[in-house]
Amino acid sequence: MQYARRLVQTDMIGRRIWLEVFNDADRKRCHDDYAKACPNASVIDMWRRARRGSEYRAIVDIAVAVGIMTPDRREWLLKEAGEEAARPPADTPHWDRDACKLYLGTKVIRTVRSLRISAHIVRILDAFEFARWPTSIDDPMPKATAEDPQSLRHAVASLNENLTDIRFFGNGSGGVRWAFHPTSSDG
Repeated sequence: MQYARRLVQTDMIGRRIWLEVFNDADRKRCHDDYAKACPNASVIDMWRRARRGSEYRAIVDIAVAVGIMTPDRREWLLKEAGEEAARPPADTPHWDRDACKLYLGTKVIRTVRSLRISAHIVRILDAFEFARWPTSIDDPMPKATAEDPQSLRHAVASLNENLTDIRFFGNGSGGVRWAFHPTSSDG
């Protein structure tokens, strides 16, 4: 864990988190100013201010967010530390990034073709997974993409293709929400 701490406590990682991972709400919780949010490359403190949680969870979540650690390793480490159960409840979606599959309980409700080809869809699913699936999140798109409101709308529409049991929608304030959408057995 000390090794992971050293890897994530760099200005380069801090700037990457600020620009590529944080959404507008995260930045607002950090006063919309990277220099104030991350003095002396204190990336862990910045993450905790934006996303809450323990220092241990912050290190693990940062490592996953920048690709130093896999999401499965995150689950194992958090479980070992008593931070949370390994899997969410059956009525909560779960995004398995490595497998490119979205689950509801044990049922696969959407498969994503490719992390690179479906980058906007992946960003939405990553944001929900990191936030532990609240019903709504702020715009998860990077600033450059967020300036085009159509990009989020198109990503949500694409995400809903071939999706069962739930649906994604704009939340009315520039973000994304999800809700259950029962699949009819009548055909």
